[in-house]
Amino acid sequence: MPSNWVFLMKLVNKTRYAILGMLLEGPKTGYEIKSLMGRSTVYFWRESDSTLYPMLKVLAKEGKVLSKIAYVGKKKKEVFSIREPGQEEFKNWFESPTGSETPRNEFLLKLFFVTDQKEMIRLFEERLEKIEKIYEEYKKIEERLEGIVDSPRKAIRLKALRYGIVLLESEIQWLNDEKGK
Repeated sequence: MPSNWVFLMKLVNKTRYAILGMLLEGPKTGYEIKSLMGRSTVYFWRESDSTLYPMLKVLAKEGKVLSKIAYVGKKKKEVFSIREPGQEEFKNWFESPTGSETPRNEFLLKLFFVTDQKEMIRLFEERLEKIEKIYEEYKKIEERLEGIVDSPRKAIRLKALRYGIVLLESEIQWLNDEKGK
């Protein structure tokens, strides 16, 4: 790995790794990738159509993915599959240190600008309602995942989900504690 790899990783659009990772499980159309992300990574990594589809074209042009046209009846679909250079790039990214992150959290931004107790309590109640809904959604996903026949990735995906659950539980506890102060 080049010595400037970490620096280069910061400059790279990480959308490419989300796509390459999805293609590791097999060929997919752009729609199938977007749909899979909408059922899995959307809770911690979102991709819009305006970033996903252009990146698929870039990856194909770079030779990282192969694009083939398939027909379902008369409907034309572009199916992408990962190629060896794409697998190698994904592996290098995956094995590299995780870059620094600057989360964007509108709740914390608003909290930073709160000027009185009433605003703060309103903000906490609004956040608590939102976080509790997400928490319930995560618990339903956990139940569904536990019901799936064992697969090589099931245990890891449950760990990722449970990490999110623990973070939500912690935030719910903090919001309830701070709301009363």
